[in-house]
Amino acid sequence: MQTDMMEREARAAILFSLAKSQQALARILDSMADVVDSSPESAKLLRDNVRSLTDLQETIAETVTGLAWRRRVKRRGTPAEPWLQASVALIRCKGDDDARLIRGR
Repeated sequence: MQTDMMEREARAAILFSLAKSQQALARILDSMADVVDSSPESAKLLRDNVRSLTDLQETIAETVTGLAWRRRVKRRGTPAEPWLQASVALIRCKGDDDARLIRGR
């Protein structure tokens, strides 16, 4: 029972430390904003470093909590049209505005 409580306290301390790290990162970004505007190289370097730190923090948070902290991936391009199996057809009935799916044989 005692070890469970100690483990929970250790996990909470790690998460608290991650939150403080995020606050420090926000302060760094705030102070670097002016420098980055004048130098594209600095902007790229800062972006890469922030991405590395964020990835490390996500890995630590996933390990501590057991939850996946996945970021939404933005996809680019034009989506493909949906496809149906050959046994399924789309039919329009006269006087009916809705298309219906039916199963062929």
